[in-house]
Amino acid sequence: MKIKNILPALALASLFFCSCENEDFLYQDSPRVRLEADKIWSLGTDSLTFTFTTVAAEVNEKSISVDAVIMGEIADRDRVANLSVNTAKTTADASLYSFPAQVTIPAGQSRSSFEVVIRRSAELQTKEVQLYLEVAASDDFLAGTNETNHVIMRWNDKISRPTNWDSLAEYFGTYSDTKYRFMLSLVPSGTEFNTDKMSWAQLMNFKFLFTNALNEYNAAHPGNPMTDENGVLVDFNN
Repeated sequence: MKIKNILPALALASLFFCSCENEDFLYQDSPRVRLEADKIWSLGTDSLTFTFTTVAAEVNEKSISVDAVIMGEIADRDRVANLSVNTAKTTADASLYSFPAQVTIPAGQSRSSFEVVIRRSAELQTKEVQLYLEVAASDDFLAGTNETNHVIMRWNDKISRPTNWDSLAEYFGTYSDTKYRFMLSLVPSGTEFNTDKMSWAQLMNFKFLFTNALNEYNAAHPGNPMTDENGVLVDFNN
């Protein structure tokens, strides 16, 4: 009878002891930092992809915000996290990106934002590049876990024929990458030409816009009118 009463008490004591050990372990664990890219780009994953085809032709770089987030307790002093490139997992030339070597997380704060700048180049019209940015150990922090200690950025300037171009040919003529890139450079980012959602008048207005802009370009480049990747004159009527 006494044994039966003792067993539950021992089990409870054991559970309490384990719980205290776990709390002690978490409390003593070294502070770490993880990286979080803006969810508008990454959707909560460790990677994001950006294409320069969505911005005007004169835009040569894009800044993307990343948060360095503390894994552990907030401190009453500024602390510094180091950032570095994993060269084995990075394909982008160093001239195509920049970021701070260190980010300071202020006293009393759990995170701090910094900017990664990615750049446009001619080579991106035919290929995509990648930057693998990760946390490196500092005097204040270790890196986070493998799943969270990095952010992967991929970017390109590749353009491709819209799947609905056959329905657009009536308004804009024969497709070419050069023509389509020129069109996108003249309209707000994210514009999609769609005969199901746009009226005949809207599409014709776009045609007039593109034609006038093309005429201005050709006038500004006498003897060197715009030609596409196949050497054919760009024309919105054919």
